[in-house]
Amino acid sequence: MKLRNSWMNAGCVVALGIGCALGQPVAPTWSHDPAAQNGPLHWGGVAPSDETCGNAPLGMPTMVQVGMAQTPVNIVTANDVLALLPQLDFRYNTTPFEVENTGHVIEVVYNAGSSIRVGWSVTDVYQLAQFHFHAPSEHTINGIQYDAELHLVHKNALGQLVVVGVLLSQSAGAPSGIFDQILTTAPASVGTGTLDGMTLNANSLLPQDQDYFTYAGSLTTPPCTEGVRWFVMQTPVQVSPYVIQQLHLLAGQFPGYNGFANNNRPVAPLNGRTILSTF
Repeated sequence: MKLRNSWMNAGCVVALGIGCALGQPVAPTWSHDPAAQNGPLHWGGVAPSDETCGNAPLGMPTMVQVGMAQTPVNIVTANDVLALLPQLDFRYNTTPFEVENTGHVIEVVYNAGSSIRVGWSVTDVYQLAQFHFHAPSEHTINGIQYDAELHLVHKNALGQLVVVGVLLSQSAGAPSGIFDQILTTAPASVGTGTLDGMTLNANSLLPQDQDYFTYAGSLTTPPCTEGVRWFVMQTPVQVSPYVIQQLHLLAGQFPGYNGFANNNRPVAPLNGRTILSTF
């Protein structure tokens, strides 16, 4: 998961882990390649603000943890705690059909006015800022990794973050639709592609069954900031093979990835955290 790359300029990398400066791409400081010196094992050494990610000293095979509530995780359903949880109330409007290649993810920035309610207080309303994709999935369910994962990123009036994760499963019978259009519009290099006069609605990306898992986690890209509320939908959404192929094709062309065609962070330990599940 990453945050919207147009909220800040020079502060993007330091505060939010985003490669941007006044809308212009900056030199890549990290990648998703586990074998690279700037890969997930070494994100804690990218910049002082990224120490929460943890770091493996060069030449060492294991990472020294710093943040103890990191995302993604492996969700073991036998260990989930069933709880009476509020229904997620999605209040999404349409937004212009603009798809960004940020150099780390394929992302759709969302116009103001769309939100999700995850409880009963005023601060339980979070505004949708953007959604983006990782392939393969970042979360795993009982050790099973899905073909891709969609992250819908929200922020409330206090600056607190909620991310809704939707697992994506490749199916030859999946109909062409909004997912295909997004990947067709995504540019091959860092920049923005548009479908003039067209809009999209994130409601069409969600599964019909809206049961979920929830836990306390972090951003899944540098600086790996903790304090993020995660809601991972239990039911995967089927997408066409074209969607998965394009996500990997584009990832392999990200600056500094050197052809590495995945953009998922490996799972992190739970470290005693509890995962709640609707029933």
